[in-house]
Amino acid sequence: MPERKVRVSKKNGKASSIVTTDLRIEKKYINQAAFLEGIREMGTVRNGMKRAGIQKTTYYEWMSNDPLFPDRLLDAKQDFAEALEEVIVGLVMDPEVVKKVPVLAITLLNANLPNKYRPQSIVQDETARDLLREWRKAARENPKTVGSVEKELDVPVEQQIDEILKRKQGSE
Repeated sequence: MPERKVRVSKKNGKASSIVTTDLRIEKKYINQAAFLEGIREMGTVRNGMKRAGIQKTTYYEWMSNDPLFPDRLLDAKQDFAEALEEVIVGLVMDPEVVKKVPVLAITLLNANLPNKYRPQSIVQDETARDLLREWRKAARENPKTVGSVEKELDVPVEQQIDEILKRKQGSE
C-alpha cells in the first residue's frame, strides 16, 4: 500500500504531517482532528462526536488506547474554555451588561483576584467551646473539696467528655 500523508491541524494554526501506510490510521487521525475541532467549538464530547461522525465507543477506545489523545483532548477543552472566557470578559466590559447580570462580573473577579474577592468560608466547630462552658458551669454549680476533685480526676477524660456530650444532646 502506498504511503499517505495526513495533515492534522493544531490550535496555533501550525500543521504537522503524519506518514502512514494504513488507511484506517489515516481515517482515525482525520476523525480525531474533527472531534477535537468540535470540542474547541462547543466544549462538549457530544458535539465532538457529532462533528467527527463517530460513536461513543470510538471515543472511549481513543481515550484508553491512544496515549496522545487524552492530552490533545485536554488542550482542545482548554482552548474552548479560553474562548468562552474571552466572550464573557467582553460582555463584562460593557457596563450595561454588568447592571443586568452582575453575577458575571462577580464570577470573573472571584476567578482572577481570588485573594481579594473570593468569599472566605470558615467552619468552626463549637464542640470544644461548649465543653469548656459545661465544665465551668459544673464547677460553679458544684464546688468540690480538693479531695473529691482528686477522686473525680481518676475518671478518664474521655468518659467525662462523653457524659457531658450525652447530657448536652439530651437537653437539645
